[in-house]
Order: sequence, then structure tokens, then C-alpha cells
Amino acid sequence: MTAVVIVLLTLVTYLLVRSGELRTWHVVLVGVLGIYLDHIHWADPIIYVVTWLAQGLTHST
Repeated sequence: MTAVVIVLLTLVTYLLVRSGELRTWHVVLVGVLGIYLDHIHWADPIIYVVTWLAQGLTHST
């Protein structure tokens, strides 16, 4: 599942850079921010919150 999400996000990012909506330096800056957040162990709480929100918004009873 993780590989599918990575491929999807990579494809979307590539298409946005190619269309001119995103500049390459924007993508690099966000990537460096992600690496930094992972290095200081802030990525785990962020992933938890995003997962919780996604499950809450997509949960159907």
C-alpha cells in the first residue's frame, strides 16, 4: 500500500512541476522539510494526525 501511495504522489508531483504549477525548488524545499521533520522525530505525530483525519473523513457507517 505504501508503494502505491509513493508512486501516486510522485506522479502527481511530476505532473505539477511539468505543468508549471510547482517549481522544482518548491518540491526540493518540501522534501528537505520532510527529511528534517523525520530527523527530529516530528514525522510520527504528523503521520498519526493525517491518518486519523483521513480515516475520520472517509469512514462511513
